[in-house]
Amino acid sequence: MNMEAMHSISFIGMAGCGKSTLGKAVSEKLNLNFIDTDLLIENDFNCSLEDIKKKHGYMFVRSQEEKVILSLDSSSDVISTGGSSVYSEKSMMHLKTFSKVIYIKTPLNTIIERIDLGQERGLAVPDGLSITEVYSEREPLYDNHSQFILNGSKSIDELIELVNQIIHD
Repeated sequence: MNMEAMHSISFIGMAGCGKSTLGKAVSEKLNLNFIDTDLLIENDFNCSLEDIKKKHGYMFVRSQEEKVILSLDSSSDVISTGGSSVYSEKSMMHLKTFSKVIYIKTPLNTIIERIDLGQERGLAVPDGLSITEVYSEREPLYDNHSQFILNGSKSIDELIELVNQIIHD
């Protein structure tokens, strides 16, 4: 596949960094389809990620995430991945075959605020691991697997504009 044909984008980053929010906004603004891998997993099991994790364990959630990502192709324009997708080398390599991988790098304090405000997020991590520990563990993985890095502190309009530039470069 040549690079010019590559119009798909995939967002990676921590829970609460803005992947789903930005993904939806970009897809609406640019009239593209949007896939949220967390929602695909929840729809498959007809329950929340948190419930899936409680019932089957965090490694099961990660394996489902990989399965869902490996089923995607260039017909998916805008993809929001689960926060733990970067643990799968296979998933990251697959996304890079048809999409530009964008890390939404959001400050830890913002992520903590957003996660605390939200419902239980079903983080695919061992019990007892703090958000700070998860962030420290994952940040190098996000940096390593991303082709572009966006500042998650910017306004949604600024981010949409930056994503538009990435898609059309």
